[in-house]
Amino acid sequence: MRWRPARRPLDPALVLRLAGYRRVDEATPPIREAATRMAARADALVEPEAWWRVVSVADADRTGARLREGPRFAGRAVGLHLAAGTLAVAFVLTIGGALEAEVLALGEAREPLDAFLLDTAGWAAIEQAVRELRLGLRARARDRGWRLTHRLAPGYADWPVEEQSHLLRLFADSTLPVRLSEHGVLVPFKSITGVFGVAGSQITDAS
Repeated sequence: MRWRPARRPLDPALVLRLAGYRRVDEATPPIREAATRMAARADALVEPEAWWRVVSVADADRTGARLREGPRFAGRAVGLHLAAGTLAVAFVLTIGGALEAEVLALGEAREPLDAFLLDTAGWAAIEQAVRELRLGLRARARDRGWRLTHRLAPGYADWPVEEQSHLLRLFADSTLPVRLSEHGVLVPFKSITGVFGVAGSQITDAS
């Protein structure tokens, strides 16, 4: 299913936090001003959207997990993550490529602060979109008496990052704007994949 969040302005405070400032007042006024500008610029550039689908967990243990749809994921982290129930939600999320192109242009123009903060604002936009996606999915799960777990993605803990390709194949029937490069990097770069477990789900048919 394709999903797009309601457009909400990015909070410059979130940009500063992701840039390493624990409090806004730790940043100098010029940096705070730049963070505000780059948050606004990011708002104009990003196009957050995601694709998600419910999948069935055939088995999951400390060695990994296998979906009825085919993929098997290796590692203790994903195995324990998906052992919470017989369903999970796989997703792919991106903010598009426009922001990344402007970050590169700012770098070439020797504007390192703006480039860094705009890049950081891109990750803030992803964090905000993932949070909204999870809230929506959590409400759906709660209506059924289930509980959505936190997000886990390839590359976390011992889940091999190479297994992003398994997640992308789950969306083979969709025209995704996200692909893996020959080096195994998601393109556009500001894109992520992942799964949410569905605790308490005890059915075997995800359709």
